[in-house]
Amino acid sequence: MSQHRPPAGAHRNRVDTLLLGARGGLGRLIAVQLANRGHAVRTVTREVARDPDALIAAARGAGAIVNCAGASVAMGLGHGWRGYRAVDTPIGLAAAHAAKALDIRMVYVGVAHPPELARCAYVDAHERVVAAMRDLDGVVVRATGFYSAYAALLSMARRGFLIDIGNGRTRTNPIDERDLAEIVAEQVRGDGPREISVGGPDVLTRGEIFERVAQLAGRRVRMVRLPAWLAGINAAMVRVVHPRMGQFARFAVLLAKHDAIAPAVGTRRFDAYLGELSQRAA
Repeated sequence: MSQHRPPAGAHRNRVDTLLLGARGGLGRLIAVQLANRGHAVRTVTREVARDPDALIAAARGAGAIVNCAGASVAMGLGHGWRGYRAVDTPIGLAAAHAAKALDIRMVYVGVAHPPELARCAYVDAHERVVAAMRDLDGVVVRATGFYSAYAALLSMARRGFLIDIGNGRTRTNPIDERDLAEIVAEQVRGDGPREISVGGPDVLTRGEIFERVAQLAGRRVRMVRLPAWLAGINAAMVRVVHPRMGQFARFAVLLAKHDAIAPAVGTRRFDAYLGELSQRAA
């Protein structure tokens, strides 16, 4: 177990917080936000996070557990193959068990989704954790898509093409992870609602998102639209040989058919993020 200490003099009433998923992109941002608020951040390995008894021992004396751990959503080989119910759910259930056993607060990063997506594996893996949190002190921060999910699109556009699913008219308002990290850190000491849905300030169609990415490519970009029914067949075939990629592909297909919009809590604009991304990639 490791710890991230708060800056000297940040807060006198220091609180130890156990952060699951601290090595991920969002987790690293949350760790900084917690430290800035006076928390001493504890972290554990993935193995400990999955073991309810080991997690209780790691969380003993802490004031809260923050869980943003889960399987990678990167669409490529080398990121693990087990599905989200086999990775995200056991960690979340262990965290809920530890929080209940120690009578401490739990903050969980869930998924903002329309009802039509509730039964797909990616969403269901998170909802099983939400259900386990009903009888403990905690809050679920439901986020729409992250800005970083669109980083891979710029690399694709620089090669001269973009592939999208459906007609491009469904809408969403993804959120910057920096905004989300601040929101999650604020909830550790909070006593507000048990669920918060959060999105970014810009509601955009998929077509508008892809057009903005294409404009940054610095070259002519060909847009290829894959019918949702065909993408669904491909997702089912992929799931047979690679559960994780197939499950997330199914999630992507459903997102291409249904709006996913949450209250605009984040303040960082999508175009500003794309500009930063383009400068880093240049």
